[in-house]
Parts: sequence; structure tokens; C-alpha cells
Amino acid sequence: MTEFAIDRTGPALVVGGPAPDPRLTGLVEGRGALLLWNLAAPQPHPAAFVWDPALAAEWLWEVYGPDTAAAILDGPDSVATTWQSPVLDAARDLALLRWAEAWWPTSYAAAVPALPKALLRAETAWCTARVEHLLDDEEGVERSLSRVDLGALAPLRSDPAVGTEVAALSEQLEDLADDYGVLLRAEAPARREDWALAAGGPAPGDLAVSSGTVAVDGRLAPRGLVDLEADAAWTLAQRSGAWLLTLTVPAAPGAEDALLAARFAGLEVPLRLDANGAFTGETEAPLDAVTRLAAETRVLVHAPWFAPVPPEPGPDDPQRRTAALAFARARLASPAATLTERAARS
Repeated sequence: MTEFAIDRTGPALVVGGPAPDPRLTGLVEGRGALLLWNLAAPQPHPAAFVWDPALAAEWLWEVYGPDTAAAILDGPDSVATTWQSPVLDAARDLALLRWAEAWWPTSYAAAVPALPKALLRAETAWCTARVEHLLDDEEGVERSLSRVDLGALAPLRSDPAVGTEVAALSEQLEDLADDYGVLLRAEAPARREDWALAAGGPAPGDLAVSSGTVAVDGRLAPRGLVDLEADAAWTLAQRSGAWLLTLTVPAAPGAEDALLAARFAGLEVPLRLDANGAFTGETEAPLDAVTRLAAETRVLVHAPWFAPVPPEPGPDDPQRRTAALAFARARLASPAATLTERAARS
């Protein structure tokens, strides 16, 4: 049984208390209400912010059950439910898949594998269609289908653990795309050697004078690019009379090339993915950089196109990263794992 307190004092009905940490929250944006699953304390039913009770009443009963939904909209200050339904299951799966695309803590150092992006998008499209009637986005299914690439799914069809299910999902999506008038992509997967850059690091002949390792703070970059559990390495070297800082940040499993930047010891270093599986870059450094670099304990990696960098970002919270890692590992081992999660562990 899931029990919720209800706050009716504000402009919206708050079911289940304030929103948890976004890095541990699965979301589904419904018509008139936002559903939130706290992944740190998994339970089948979501908390909710109901801002338009009339719209939410059309579907909220499918998530909580008719009696509980009626009590949420006009009743006591607490409710409880044991309701189960295919819509509840599909909505939770969609919330998990959307969380995974945004926050999955891929890491070589922490032994958390990358999720196959093509399958993640395909399974998300299928789950989106299953709960289309309650979504706030009227073109959500079409938008989700436009991101599906059947060509990138083809290699997974030979996986003995999930191949049959991937083939069935591909056929279901083809039929679904026909119904919605969407033409699915079927491109051949790109080869890494077609886009990988040359390996980074000090060039031959450089005079290295100092080096070290620091923790990686990647809060301001999309997940799945850098390995947040591995250390970055830096080297200060002299080349042709100039002092150069070279920075190497380990990439996450399955990372794709992206334009990143690192803020380190007051310097901004552009980063690109190299052929050795790391984001590397270099920048000219002032003479006093030696003492400043040695005192640094972290490097802030960010994506300029993803999030603005505050002037002085506070320290990252390792407990939240640990909780996300624990949840990801639990999902991989769970008998209720999504098809995408099962493909990642196979």
C-alpha cells in the first residue's frame, strides 16, 4: 500500500510532499498534473503536483484508482492506494526511461555500463504511445518516434539475451510509425574512427614540469559523456617558450564526441573526445599556474550548450552521486529491469 499526505493550501494540490532531488526523480508530464517518482525510495505510485484538477480527473484514476483519485481531488488530507494497472506500469516505465536518458551514471570506474541509446529511445517511444492519452504534449508520440533509428537497433537483434524482444519492438514501432505518419530512420551506425580525434596529452618534445589528478565535477554536462567516478589528469608543460596546461578527462562508456569545456584553477580548457576514450584539451597557462594547479582538488566539466556556469558553483554532493549509482546498479540487477537495462547488462 502506498500512502500520501495532501497539501491543499497552495495554488496546486501537492500529493506526497515536495519534489525530491532531480537527479533521483522520474517524471511524467500529464495533462493537469505532474507525476513524480522518488527513485531513492522506489514505490509503485508517484507523488504529484495537480495544477488543473478538471484535466487531471480524466486520467488520474488510472494511476491511483477511482476512489483514491476522487479523494485526491476533493477529499481528506491523506490517501492510500493499492491500485495496479497497465497505465500505472507504463507511466512508471516512461519516467524511468526519461530519467535514464538524463541522469544514468555511466562509469567505467564504478562498473555501470552505458545504456544503448538507440534502444533507450525506441523503448521510450513505445512507452510514450502507451500513455499518450494522459500526456500534456499532444505531439509527444510523433516527437518520440522521430528520434528512433531502426538501423542503430539492428546490431542488437543478434544479442541472444534481448534480440528477439528488440526485433519485436522494431516491428511494433514500424506499425506505430505508420499509424502516425512518421518515417522512421534506418541509418547504418556511425563508426567511431570516422569522428574520433587524435589522442591528447603533452606533445613529443614538451618539457613537463608538473602533473596531478583531480576529481571530476560534471553536474553541468549531460550524463553519459564524462566518467564522474574517475579522476581527471593534468600536466603543465613548456612548449616553444609557452606554458601549456593539458587536461584529460576519462569519457563514460559509450560516450559520443561533444564540445565540452573544463574550468580548472581559473582557466578554461576546451575538450573534445580523442581516440583513446578521453576528453582532452589544452590551453596556455600563466607562470603562476604551478602553485594554483597543485592546490586544486576538482575540475568542473561543463557543456556550454547545456547549462550556464554560475560564477562560483558550490561543491558537488557525493552522497547524491552514490545514491544514483546504487539505484542504477539495482535496476540492472532487477527482474523488473526495462529492455534497455537488460541489453546494457548482457
